[in-house]
Formats: sequence, structure tokens, C-alpha cells
Amino acid sequence: MPDHQITNHARAISRWALLALATMCTAQARAEDPWAGPYAGVTASASHSVISGATTRADGTVGGNSQAESAQSLRDSASGLGIHMGLRKRLESGLIVGLEADVARLGHQSRNGNYNTSGVFWGQPSATLQYDAPWQATTRLLAGWSLGDALIYGTGGLAFSSEKATRTQYQANGVTNLTEVRFSETDRQNRIGHALGAGAQWRLGRVWSLRAEYLHTRFRDETFRFPDARGGAQGSYTSVQGRLANNGLHMNAVRVGVTYAFGQGR
Repeated sequence: MPDHQITNHARAISRWALLALATMCTAQARAEDPWAGPYAGVTASASHSVISGATTRADGTVGGNSQAESAQSLRDSASGLGIHMGLRKRLESGLIVGLEADVARLGHQSRNGNYNTSGVFWGQPSATLQYDAPWQATTRLLAGWSLGDALIYGTGGLAFSSEKATRTQYQANGVTNLTEVRFSETDRQNRIGHALGAGAQWRLGRVWSLRAEYLHTRFRDETFRFPDARGGAQGSYTSVQGRLANNGLHMNAVRVGVTYAFGQGR
């Protein structure tokens, strides 16, 4: 899906979310129910990311150095900060439902490469790739049950992330017996996927509460393009083969935070 279509899709979801937030509940509901009404807060997270996929030449063929550049379960751990906002309503059955949106700065970085395996250039890079996933946003439905001053809930919805991939090409230098950087190429993709999780929230007072949450996000495969990639760092450096790096991304995060409930509270 082109970037502009993803952007338009995200804007439409945001407009729908804002409309739902404005109509689901009122300040009077907040005065009558400590878990109903609008809220917002901040969150700290510890997350783990995994990127997996295959890299081919630009014509789609597999082999040689292109295959060695494939992302094979590239892992990274990072900490981040985010904000969240939402609205909840208690149904007649006692079930508490809501809609929540959040955005978090994560700063994930993963790196792999292709390294020479013989001769005087053994162990030196032929090409390296770095994947940067700086942020993540979600729009999710929630459903849970109140245990007085505690709320236990499950959540699921859409997830969004932007990712930048940078491929650096090296060339062998017969004078120094080293491979040296010649150029880099960068491609960016917006990812869309789904989010699933569960959490709990505890009231600390009339309007403040503490929350803890686990969230799993999984994004569909995207292809990063590097049209000037060479066959290798030595003799095949003169062969412009290009690269297509197709891979998927998923993250697991544990998040804790504080939430402020708007309205009079109880």
C-alpha cells in the first residue's frame, strides 16, 4: 500500500476515534462512575522487537551476497515514553468498554550485514543494513470488568509504525587490505498492523490511577529498495544488482504509567 494511502487511512481512523470519544460518555457519567469518562496519561515502556525476512537482488532472484543480507530474526530491546488518551463507558451488564489511542517514542535499532568469508578481507563487511523503528502508535478498543478500585481489561485494535532502513556498501581496497565505505542508500516505509494486549488499572485517588499493561504488535511485511547495491565488495563490486529487503516486524512491550481522569470523579 502506498504511503499516502496509509496516511489517509490513519487520518480516517483518527477522525472516527475522535467522534467516538466525543459521543460515548459525558462528564456526568464520570461523576457517577469512577471508571467512566475521558482520561489521559503518560506511559513508560520496555519493549523487544524482532525483524525477519528475506533479501533478494532487485530482479527478485535469490543467491550470493543478497541472501546473506537477509534479516534473520534481528532482535533489539529498548525503553520508551508515550502518551495515551481514551474514553470508557459502563454498560448495563456491568461490562466496561472504551476506546483508547496512544503514541510512544521507542527508538528500536537492528543491524545485520554480509561479511567476507575468505582471503585477506576475511571478516570484513561487504554490506551492512540498519533498521530504525523510532515510534509506534495504536488505536484500540478495550473491554474489562471493575473490581472496585481496580479494573482488569483486554484490548485490541490497529497499530502503526514508521521504519527507516539504511544499506551501506563497502569496497575492497587492495592497498590497505581493508573494505571501505563507498556509499549508503536509505528507504522508508510506514507499517500498519494489529495490537493485542491486556492490563490492569488501580485507583490512587479521586482522579489519579496507576496502570500496567502488556501489548503485542505485529506489522505486515514491507519491502525496502536499494537500487544501487553492488554484487559484493571485491570483484563483483562493478556489478550493480540492487536489493529488495522484504521483512516483517513485531514487538512485545510491558508498559506502566499514570492516568488522570477528567471530570468530577467520586
